[in-house]
Amino acid sequence: MKKITLILASIFFVGIIHAQVSLDYYLPQNVTYKQSIPTPKSVLGFEVGEMLVSHDKLVEYIKILSASSNRMILEEYARSHENRPLYNLIVTSPENHNSLDQIKADHKKLSDPKISHEIKVDEMPVVIILGYSIHGNESSAVNSALLTAYYLAAAQGPEINELLNNAVIIIDPALNPDGVQRHANWVNINKSKTSVNNGDGRIFNETWPGGRTNHYWFDMNRDYLLLTNPESRGRVKRQHEWMPNLLTDHHEMGSSSTFFFQPGVPSRNNPLTPLKNYELTRKIAKFHAKKLDNIKTLYYSEEGFDDFYFGKGSSYPDVNGGVGILFEQASLRGFKRDAPLGQMNFPYSIKNQFEVSMSSIEGAMANRIELLNYQKEFYYLALDEAKKDDVKAYVFGEMYDKAKTAEFLNILQMHQIDVYQLESDYSDGTNQFAKEYSYVVPCEQKNYLLLKSLFEKARYFSDKTFYDVSTWNLPMSFNIPYTEIKSIKSVAQIKGRMLDDLNIYEGSVKGSNDPIAWTFAWDEYYAPRAVSKLLTKGITVRVAKRPYKYQDKNLSLEFSYGSIQIPVERQKLSLSEIKTELEQIAKANGLDIYGLATGWTDQGIDAGSNDFVKISKPEVLMLIEGGISASDAGEIWHLLDTRYSVPVNMVPATRFGRLDYSVYNTIIIPGARSYNLSAQTILKLKQWVAKGGTLIAYKAASKWVNDVFELDQKFKEKVANKDPWPNYIDRRAIANVQAINGAIFNVEMDLSHPLAYGFNRAVVPVFKSGDMVAEITKNPYDTPFRYTNDPLLSGYVSDENNERIKGAAFLSTHKIGNGIVISIMDNTNFRGVWYGTNKIFGNAVFFGDII
Repeated sequence: MKKITLILASIFFVGIIHAQVSLDYYLPQNVTYKQSIPTPKSVLGFEVGEMLVSHDKLVEYIKILSASSNRMILEEYARSHENRPLYNLIVTSPENHNSLDQIKADHKKLSDPKISHEIKVDEMPVVIILGYSIHGNESSAVNSALLTAYYLAAAQGPEINELLNNAVIIIDPALNPDGVQRHANWVNINKSKTSVNNGDGRIFNETWPGGRTNHYWFDMNRDYLLLTNPESRGRVKRQHEWMPNLLTDHHEMGSSSTFFFQPGVPSRNNPLTPLKNYELTRKIAKFHAKKLDNIKTLYYSEEGFDDFYFGKGSSYPDVNGGVGILFEQASLRGFKRDAPLGQMNFPYSIKNQFEVSMSSIEGAMANRIELLNYQKEFYYLALDEAKKDDVKAYVFGEMYDKAKTAEFLNILQMHQIDVYQLESDYSDGTNQFAKEYSYVVPCEQKNYLLLKSLFEKARYFSDKTFYDVSTWNLPMSFNIPYTEIKSIKSVAQIKGRMLDDLNIYEGSVKGSNDPIAWTFAWDEYYAPRAVSKLLTKGITVRVAKRPYKYQDKNLSLEFSYGSIQIPVERQKLSLSEIKTELEQIAKANGLDIYGLATGWTDQGIDAGSNDFVKISKPEVLMLIEGGISASDAGEIWHLLDTRYSVPVNMVPATRFGRLDYSVYNTIIIPGARSYNLSAQTILKLKQWVAKGGTLIAYKAASKWVNDVFELDQKFKEKVANKDPWPNYIDRRAIANVQAINGAIFNVEMDLSHPLAYGFNRAVVPVFKSGDMVAEITKNPYDTPFRYTNDPLLSGYVSDENNERIKGAAFLSTHKIGNGIVISIMDNTNFRGVWYGTNKIFGNAVFFGDII
């Protein structure tokens, strides 16, 4: 009888969700709603679920809503790359609104083990952040935010009053405004009056790159640690301003699924996360289960997803004294959709997201005291763990690249990690750290667990399945030398004053006021941007293919391969005009530019040597769309555009064959599943290269270019499964053992090669994911970068794959007529944070034609 009743109830419920919906369908009916509070429909012109809310309409609604309620204030916390505002909609009682500064201060004190014992949590409100649609095309989330905001503004009664008195709820309705806008526009313009349910339809399949990502096609849910984008920087600032106890992260997954909520796979939680976090997540999960049971929504937990990588929205709170919870709703990408479990519709998916928003609030309220005490305990635990750690501090420093070091320090400071300048020089026997450019990070500080995850070398894993990367060592991503200190006494001896305000180094023009030429090193991170600015002004710039030493009565300088020269003679601008430009460029890019009184050098090439080669202004075309990886293309676009000031003309593969290639000197092909270029287009591309063009084949594109250009690059076979009769149920786990999901390896280079200009050490840490491994070329000069014979630095890789990678090619070059193909097999621009290898890609763009 129970089974029949359940089936009838389910049929009744499905019938409801296929009818026209109203707010009554979504909202609890056991409370009254204040009539003066505007409903979403009264502002938007449509009911929630009838259309996808675009970001501009969302902003319109929350502005009107917050102005109508004394429970709410609205504050902007960041701007996206497309200049869209990101908002905190702060909801609490009017009395608490008058004490927000004190509430923030108390939560900060609770997170400081030096003084938190003084804080009594009984009267403290719990702080909850509800975050929606960090992936812009996961639209049930952002649309449910409309309901959450309205409910918290309009609901009346003792329960809501108790909630508002004991909680501060911050609604972040659109974590990725650029992606939300892109996706909403796509779905709404393809909406039919007559329902289209088949997933093959145009409405369900966005044009490239889709709405998942932000403006530069970054996955914003991977950026909380790396802080490449302004949206993430604003959110991390908010995290440390409010120190929330609970943060929710509302997503969507494949349409064949049901609903997921954490805790995820227990064995795949980060080992630095306290067990108490998992226990609290399970306690709150029971509230989600109850809500979803009540509306007969199927769900699962403790499988599929993990909390290993701290750079996601649901895991960053876990390493900052709070609890983060991930939700995944089966996705429609439209309004109705046929799925394996039966037809879904958009209101149903929105309702699920709203229900777990409510259950999160209820769970946090029921566990308020425990969550607040956990916040306090978390930082005590962190200090205890720091004291037990054999490593007492990390010392790091980069003498060659002040701007890169400043960017690294900026990330540490945004994560509230205490950094100190070195009081005295330090050496670990291998690395020398001079106090002028080196720093120390003591482990014994309240954010120990976070700093540990950023600095440690991860080599041992109990579970070899990773939803994301297996390591994220920040000094390695910046290619900044660092070392561990295991003596408290040593730390005390070298620790100077704490770094507070970060003073970004401003360069200047030095040396002769009447020079024969100016010169600067290519070592500095923003040197490519400086050269790009000079070339845009029509100033002739040359690069040194050999080192030299220069000395006059005022200067004594050494320059390595790749130093930049701006001669005075044969320029279109006058000496004074060039100097004015150089002064601005030096200041903006942290460069010291030197005026040379004479062309004579003490050692090496003279200023007029033929080994100074003129640099061509990069005229760049990049292939996009089709099967091309949007993340690979976006990382390249972001690097060249925002950091090097090099314009990138991005062209869809469908138009590629019709272009006049002669206006470009560099063509970039990012990795893709397929390119579908005609034989005629490929012939045209070959002819362009032979005439002197530089073709950069990136990641998977290296294989495709190798095949169609008939190059001599060979690739190694994948690792085969050794078990002759594996269990079917274990097939995914077995595949994961041989997957390279993101690890860090050591690559050695030929420092005299143009692609290595600007590097001062012959090895560099690189990020690698994917199973493509290339052999070195027959001509040794064509493989100037190759993996070392002991390559693994951090992260998981099987022994078999580690053997494959030993001595393999990282990149190769192939001369074709007067031009060149540069095959970069692995990632130099990973998620915008791999500052240490960006210059390899930059060198390919600026110096490809001089190889």
